[in-house]
Amino acid sequence: MLTRSLLTLSIEGTSLKLLASRGKQVSAWATIPLSPRFSRGGFVVEPQGLASVIRAAVSKKEFSQRHRVLASIPAFHSICRTLELPNLPEVRPDVAIPQQARRDFGYSAESSILRWQPLVSVGGQRRFFIVSVPREPVITLIETLKLAGLHPDKIETTTFALSRAVNQSQAIIVAVEPNGLDSIILKDGIPLAVRSTFSGERPQDSESLPTLVTDALGNIMSFYSESYPDNPLPPDIPVYLLGSSLSLNANIVSAVETDLGRSVSEFEPPVLCPQHFLKAELAVNIGLMLKEL
Repeated sequence: MLTRSLLTLSIEGTSLKLLASRGKQVSAWATIPLSPRFSRGGFVVEPQGLASVIRAAVSKKEFSQRHRVLASIPAFHSICRTLELPNLPEVRPDVAIPQQARRDFGYSAESSILRWQPLVSVGGQRRFFIVSVPREPVITLIETLKLAGLHPDKIETTTFALSRAVNQSQAIIVAVEPNGLDSIILKDGIPLAVRSTFSGERPQDSESLPTLVTDALGNIMSFYSESYPDNPLPPDIPVYLLGSSLSLNANIVSAVETDLGRSVSEFEPPVLCPQHFLKAELAVNIGLMLKEL
């Protein structure tokens, strides 16, 4: 069977990131600056204008040969949780999970999309991993891609793409873009602690980035410790720094290692990359690519 080619798209900050691949081989990539007017609050607000940029980009030869399209959406205002339900026949997940989500964090079917997957049961309880994503940004992204002549097969948040990209069952991840930051603690392949912060329409000041990253790591680690006191982080859990903004300040890595007392791990995704490929900058696209492998 021939391996089908894949195109992944990620809109992060004021950039459109494209990656074309076939199997594990990256064949082409591009980072294209976008007008600030195309987005607000981290999400697309001008489908027509953005669609014209995407259409021009994917018309180039290196991106035109494709069979599947995967895209990501920023994780701003998304919620990830684990949830337990009694292991009883009369307790239906399709009824009980939305009810619990409404009680826990005000989930509304009109404004959000709710998805879940079962986890390993513990102590007679059925466990689920649930995620709630704002509905309108997803609909707008699909509309934008269709206007550009693309029909996405799957859309997921940056949280899941980044968690997959590091190719580890447990990790601490921080991804920094000009307008936001994702911090994730991954345990047993599940993003148990997640924070996605929109920092504003203007790009971050490069001098503030080390403090921004170390504060985010400290906050997510404290949140994890409070939420899972019986499942502490091992001292050797790898720490990954990703995203477009890492190259703006050379002191980020040393600041993290000094403040956390943990070494930052080299990001080595299980894909075949050409020389000079920007792995950390295109981590979300890599995570989307790995979804199909």
